[in-house]
Amino acid sequence: MKAAYFLLAILWLGYFSLHSLLARQWVKSIMKQRLNMSATNYRLAYSSLAFLGLIGILYYNFLISGERWFPPYTLTRFGALVLASWGVIVIRLSFRQYKLKAFLGLEPEERGEQLQTEGLLAYVRHPMYAGTILVALGFWLYVPTTANLITSLSIVVYILIGIQLEERSLEEKFGTEYLEYKKRVPMLIPFSKRPKGHI
Repeated sequence: MKAAYFLLAILWLGYFSLHSLLARQWVKSIMKQRLNMSATNYRLAYSSLAFLGLIGILYYNFLISGERWFPPYTLTRFGALVLASWGVIVIRLSFRQYKLKAFLGLEPEERGEQLQTEGLLAYVRHPMYAGTILVALGFWLYVPTTANLITSLSIVVYILIGIQLEERSLEEKFGTEYLEYKKRVPMLIPFSKRPKGHI
């Protein structure tokens, strides 16, 4: 069983590495030139590959899930459902800043080059990631197996690393405007920081 857990961790590492690599601008440019793909088609291929990979790994996770870390207490199950539900709500509200079809690559993106700070982005810089972390934690609490722990930890670690890379990119793109936004708005937890001079 240890080998199966190790393979699960390797699959997540490979998945997230490929996901990050294909999201890099220089890789997008090379792929678009070599395969003569439009930005919309590239996004659709990227989203499809990400979805299929995710389903495959989660299926493997399901196959190797064994004994639980603790029994299915009503309180922990309730807490898990609350966390996951809040996560889904936060993710759903986050999509108000995007057009779902454009996000999936089904139509061209219409977003300009302006920094987005409306909606949930006025309270946290990465609401979609915050929601995903809540879902991952709820997932493990609801079915606390070793496989689910590996999956949940892999997702959380990837998100924390991904945030750092994304913020570097946003700082390069928006400069002082993003740095000011970063000082004003917390990363993942709303109201966890206040601007200087405010009580």
